[in-house]
Parts: sequence; structure tokens; C-alpha cells
Amino acid sequence: MTDRSAVPPGALVTGGARGIGHAIVVALARRGDRVVLTDVDEAAALQAAEGLRAQSLDVRARGLDVTDVEAVRAAVAEADAEDPLGTVVNNAGIGWSAPLLDVTPERFDALMAVNLRAVFFTLQAAAAAMVPRGAGSVVNLASTSGFTASTTPMVPYDTSKGAVRMLTTAAARELAPTGVRVNAVAPGTVDTALTRSLATDPGALERLTARRIPLGRLAEPGEIAEAVAYLSSPSASYVTGHVLVVDGGWLT
Repeated sequence: MTDRSAVPPGALVTGGARGIGHAIVVALARRGDRVVLTDVDEAAALQAAEGLRAQSLDVRARGLDVTDVEAVRAAVAEADAEDPLGTVVNNAGIGWSAPLLDVTPERFDALMAVNLRAVFFTLQAAAAAMVPRGAGSVVNLASTSGFTASTTPMVPYDTSKGAVRMLTTAAARELAPTGVRVNAVAPGTVDTALTRSLATDPGALERLTARRIPLGRLAEPGEIAEAVAYLSSPSASYVTGHVLVVDGGWLT
């Protein structure tokens, strides 16, 4: 098994100021990574990083719009120059519910710009840093919605996550000979502010949980973060091209 000391200690997480992304930052920092927390909301990123440094975690913040490819390339290159990146996590994403017939080209393109295009170019930037060293791990955030349709009308979102699933597989196949691994985590329904904002009424999540989730509860962000931490660790040194479903049994 690969020794941890052989894996570069730097990490970068997109969309890390809150929710699942914040939990991922915490999990990586607690295992000893030096983490760059990026988020389009720079003020939130700075506040989150300050709070984690107060807990003696090595986290620094950077504002980053993942739809700006040149900004992504610069952020990854600068982070890698400070601490060689062993882990890059594509967590940033957006989602909304709307009937297929109501989706405008503008809204469709805006969602794909974050959920797919940005994932591709962040992965590309990470690979550019990692391939010359022959080591590194990229973890993308997919979704159970990449396997089955959401319970509310979310065709663009579901399509984007299905594409992330395939992107993960294809990139892993191409990059495997270089020593760079690419995997994804597909969360089910996670108890976050975004999830609750999509609920049609206060009791909708509770009814959904009772009807669809065999474990009988929503996931906590930290449970998704632990899956990301595993896939990006030496314990998963022979795992690439895998989409790890963390859904409480939703897809069973």
C-alpha cells in the first residue's frame, strides 16, 4: 500500500464554504492535508477558513468562480506551487427544480457551466499539476441523480450529474497510466440548506425519507466527506474510475 508520506499534502476543494464542501475541507484538514478552501462567495470562504484555523486546522481561503477557466487554472497552479496538490475535489455545484418545458437556454447553460464545464476544466487543471509527479487524486461530486431521475422535475441537474459520472469514468481511464486517480462520490439526499430550499413544503423531506430511504434518515454532510477522504487517500490506491454511492440505500 502507498505510504501517506509519498502523497503530496496539498488539497483544494471547490465550493468549500458551506454544506458538503465545508465538511470535506474539515475531513481533509483533520487528516493532515493543507487545504485551500475556494468558493464563489469569497467573504464566506474567508470566514469559514478563519473558523477552521481557530480549530488548529491548516486551511486558507480563496474566492473562485469555477466558471472562469483562467481563474481555475491560476488557483490550482498557485495552490500547487505553495503545497503540491495530492487531492482536488470538484464539489461546487448548483441545482434547482423546474418543469422541463419551463427551462430556458440561459438557465440550462448557467447550470451546466458550474456542474459540468467547471468540473471538466478543474479536473484538467489538477491533472496538469499532478501528471508530471505521477501521483494525485481528483474526486468529483456526482449524485444519485446521475443514476435515476430526481423526485422533483430537475432534468438539467440530473443530466449534469449523469455527465459527471461519465466524465469520471473516462478521465480515470485516460489518466490511470500516469498515476493520477479519478473517482466520484454520489450522495443521496443530504441534510443541507440547499436540500431544504428545494423541498416543496416543510414536511416533504420527512415524507421522502420515510418512503425512499431504507436507513430512514437524511445523510449528514460529514458522511459524504468521509467517502471523499477515503477515495483520495492511500487506502484507495487501487481505486480509480469508481463512483461511490452514499445514499442510505436509495438506489437499492
